[in-house]
Amino acid sequence: MIILNFAAAQLKTLRRLKDETEGNVAIIFALLTIPLFLLMGFAIDLQQVNTAKNRVQYILDSAVIAGAREMQEGKSDTQIKAYILNYFESAMKAQGMATDCADPVSTIASESQDISVTVRCDQPTSIMQITGTKELTFGVTSASTYGIGKVDIAFVFDVSGSMGGSKMTALKDAAETAVDVLIPVKDDGTTGEVRIGMASYSSMVDAGSDYFLKATGKTPIRIYTETYTTREFVGYEYVCTRERRDGSCRRWGYEAIYADVEKTATKTVNNTCVKERIGDDAFTDADPGPYAWIEAAEAYIQRDRDGDPYTDYYGNPYWTVESCNPIGPQPMTANRDKLYDYIDDLNASGGTAGHLGIAWGWYLIAPDWDTVWPAGSDPYPYDEPDSAKAMIIMTDGEFNQEYNTSEGDSFDQSKKMCDGIKEQGIKVYTVAFSAPRAGREILAYCASGEEFTFTPDSSEELKEAYTKIAQSISDLRIRY
Repeated sequence: MIILNFAAAQLKTLRRLKDETEGNVAIIFALLTIPLFLLMGFAIDLQQVNTAKNRVQYILDSAVIAGAREMQEGKSDTQIKAYILNYFESAMKAQGMATDCADPVSTIASESQDISVTVRCDQPTSIMQITGTKELTFGVTSASTYGIGKVDIAFVFDVSGSMGGSKMTALKDAAETAVDVLIPVKDDGTTGEVRIGMASYSSMVDAGSDYFLKATGKTPIRIYTETYTTREFVGYEYVCTRERRDGSCRRWGYEAIYADVEKTATKTVNNTCVKERIGDDAFTDADPGPYAWIEAAEAYIQRDRDGDPYTDYYGNPYWTVESCNPIGPQPMTANRDKLYDYIDDLNASGGTAGHLGIAWGWYLIAPDWDTVWPAGSDPYPYDEPDSAKAMIIMTDGEFNQEYNTSEGDSFDQSKKMCDGIKEQGIKVYTVAFSAPRAGREILAYCASGEEFTFTPDSSEELKEAYTKIAQSISDLRIRY
């Protein structure tokens, strides 16, 4: 830039001198023209070299990340080096650059999982060729290391009724692909560097038989009792059924007598379904405990607008038993088979209480929930050195099921939950799979940024979305 400014100033001076009529000025002008022309040419050539170097740097950085991913998948050093070379050459060719680069030289430290790559390139010159300088040489170096050693990840799946059929098949395929990317094949499930937990939601969330008591303070088998009033037949009474004008009875007969009777009914519930958390901890990741329990599914008598129960012929009330899709959570693990089994068992039914799914995805990776999850699945603290946390929230619909309406609908409660999650530094990725506008809007709000939001409409796009998310999370562990 300094050279270009200097050249411009000199040209301005020369234009002024050119107007002079003295012969010696004309001679000086002629003598200065050639070196000034060369000086400007050198500046242009140097600018071209700088541009080429920046482009090569970007390509080499991308090649290093690609090589790091190959390392994650358990490839050998030879395979990784070949992959980096092919990636670099293909990218350079695709760019159509005139820059001539030698083969990248890769150095791999398998123990520390560091990769360092250097390449030397020649950039053809334009003006400088007049002086015999046909090309300028520059070098570029890129290196990666695993800066984050521990990653806690929560997958949140929508398993409402609309996810049946081909959608569920596509989700399972995409989720298993993401697991393959995040947990290398060589991982025996004991390193704990990358751990994945999974939760699903429909009308509610199934807390799972092993965790329901800790989360709600109640047992899976519980009895609900309600009192209700019903009119029952008492007997017959001999009464006047028709009177004369003078008030005397013309006809006598029997009339059925009914009376209001208060009764008590019970209903036994056996499930591990849960609803919202209430109270001051409603939108936090505080551990459950006394006065901080999560609400369990309930049973209640169906009533009309006046509060009267609906009953059968015998006066027995009709009950509503709250239930959910019985798929309990999978606490964090690095065991691929456990994750595959969870994904394979997914099935679709029920409504879409998205805020509950978001909450339980958070609980899977929340440090205070180490009192709930088994050993080895206890989340790392938020300030754990060399660690990161991520969530992937998925839906194909709009959030339309809520219970604690005093806190707003499912959409409103999801926003509050996502605010708390992002405040803890958790990276939130969202996948709106053929979702309506309302579904896309809430997931866009929850995502950590526009680049964290995906809106696939086909099974191929869904698989691509989960693959990109998995690669992005893997890149959290790579730094230059």
